[in-house]
Amino acid sequence: MEPRKLATIAKMRALGYSQREIAEEIGVSQPSVAYQLRKLKRMSQKGSKDEILSKVLLVGVVDSLSGSALARFVGLSVRDDAEEVLSPDTFEDAI
Repeated sequence: MEPRKLATIAKMRALGYSQREIAEEIGVSQPSVAYQLRKLKRMSQKGSKDEILSKVLLVGVVDSLSGSALARFVGLSVRDDAEEVLSPDTFEDAI
């Protein structure tokens, strides 16, 4: 799958979109979205969360606000506006 579409899948899922909504937005099937999310999940479980985030950010489709959501999605610690450190492991829950 094209890196831009993969980045869009990760971004939209991190923002709470359903697999069906993502599929409709990027023009692929829902099973294709589910497959890509499983691949991302496996990558995150292998300790490559930084790699996922950096690849998505390099594609250039993530702005600063959704970048924070994406970081939480892959389980990285981020700071919100109140400077409280957040480190939820939300990746599995989001998928």
